Amino acid sequence: LRAGSIYVVINLISSMLFLTALAITYGATGTVNMAQLSLRFADLPHDVTIGIQLLLLVVFAIKAAVFPLSFWLPDSYPTAPAPVTAVFAGLLTKVGVYAMIRTETLIFRENDVNFVLMIVALATMIVGVLGALAQAELKRILSFTLVSHVGYMVFGLAIATPAAIGATIYY
Repeated sequence: LRAGSIYVVINLISSMLFLTALAITYGATGTVNMAQLSLRFADLPHDVTIGIQLLLLVVFAIKAAVFPLSFWLPDSYPTAPAPVTAVFAGLLTKVGVYAMIRTETLIFRENDVNFVLMIVALATMIVGVLGALAQAELKRILSFTLVSHVGYMVFGLAIATPAAIGATIYY
């Protein structure tokens, strides 16, 4: 019950932040259509663009369980029944990574955050592996390896070459 409550609260917070980011985006550009946003962000001041980009990255990093925002995942997944955990592992964090890929490659192509993404991805990989090594229960080991694998995908996004993005999508 405690792990489920934490999961719900974390998702409510990230959803509120996402709605805030959408409101700011709409207020600054007059649209939330991704095709139009890719054109209209070029006309905005750099500070506004980077602020919206970072807010969206934080929201999607919470959903994807990127370190240091991954604290909720190792407790949430092992407490759920095995079929639910399998669905969670296959879908929930990957939706966050997919959203990061879509926004970073479509809207924020001229991006200043790749180096920061790379550092965060490396930290996510390391924390995930070290966390898995410290566990004795199989579901907790798998939860921490899932965090590490999210780090690999974000690292591919941070590299930002067509081959790296393709590998991230394939992964």
